[in-house]
Amino acid sequence: MPISMTNPAPGMTAETYDEVMTNVAEPLRQAEGFIAHAAQVTPEGVTVTEVWDTREQRRHWFDTSVRPHLPPGAPEPIVVELHNAVGR
Repeated sequence: MPISMTNPAPGMTAETYDEVMTNVAEPLRQAEGFIAHAAQVTPEGVTVTEVWDTREQRRHWFDTSVRPHLPPGAPEPIVVELHNAVGR
């Protein structure tokens, strides 16, 4: 079942986000189960939303490619099941 993941990054700037994406954008596009990625920049920081085919595929990507680079105490992403997801 497709899922949506929302991950706030309080204090992250657009510049920091852009720097991170230079390294992860292409591997993310190639990740099994990946459908879409969007980022919103606000005065509070950056919020990333992604859509994946399954919860397990997103968890694998997050645990191996994202979590090791997060600071201690970073908020956990919010993951919800979707009725449908169309992408690609």
